Amino acid sequence: MSSYYTNLIRQFSLTDFKLKYHGSVLGYLWSLLNPLLIFGTLYLVFSIFMRFDVENYHLFLLLGIVVWTFFSESTLNSMQSLYSKSNILKKIYFPRTIVVIASNFTTFFGFLLNLFVFFIFMFFTGVGFSLQTFLLLFYVLCLFFISLGMSYILSALNLRFLDIGHIWRIFLQIGFWITPIIYPLSLIPEQYHNYFLLNPLYLIIEGFRYSLLGMGTVTLLTIFLTLFYTIVIFVLGTLIYKKLSYKFAEWV
Repeated sequence: MSSYYTNLIRQFSLTDFKLKYHGSVLGYLWSLLNPLLIFGTLYLVFSIFMRFDVENYHLFLLLGIVVWTFFSESTLNSMQSLYSKSNILKKIYFPRTIVVIASNFTTFFGFLLNLFVFFIFMFFTGVGFSLQTFLLLFYVLCLFFISLGMSYILSALNLRFLDIGHIWRIFLQIGFWITPIIYPLSLIPEQYHNYFLLNPLYLIIEGFRYSLLGMGTVTLLTIFLTLFYTIVIFVLGTLIYKKLSYKFAEWV
């Protein structure tokens, strides 16, 4: 990718990030408050009223919410990115992938802020980094490219079929509860555990927890599956997006 297109991605990302909070009193703090408010509500319910026997449950829960929030927001925001850039798409030629890449980077900035807040929680809890922390970069990259691949698919299809946005929101709500974000996998009967290996977000959240908290199970199989899902989703998303991109200017 040329330096011109790289600069275009950076400009789109920074502009979208600034516009997202333009005129807001709290500004960038909203990037932090949203997952923290969800965390606070769920932590109150599931640590007091429905207690789970999980060490450092607040870190267990917060990390899962931070990861899921990035995936959810990146895909939802990307579905609207082509509409928000419709005037540019009709007037100027550039690779259409740039729009979705920039949208994902915009959300990624917020994810990094949330991850920084999580590190602060870790520090005050007394949980430090360990040898397995070196896996964190692998899982961050897998999370980004799975989100990008899904964003390609959803943003392209959403231009043609507006119902996709509504369907995806329902899917995210269901996905949040069937993915072990609030509860540990140990609560699920063991005969169903293998089904969770079909869920890329479960594997990534487990990877984050293992890398930073030493929780969960990470094996060569789960690492391979995480990488496999990442490649398949990203490649499939790229192919679908490029195949339909010639119609974008007409559809918007």
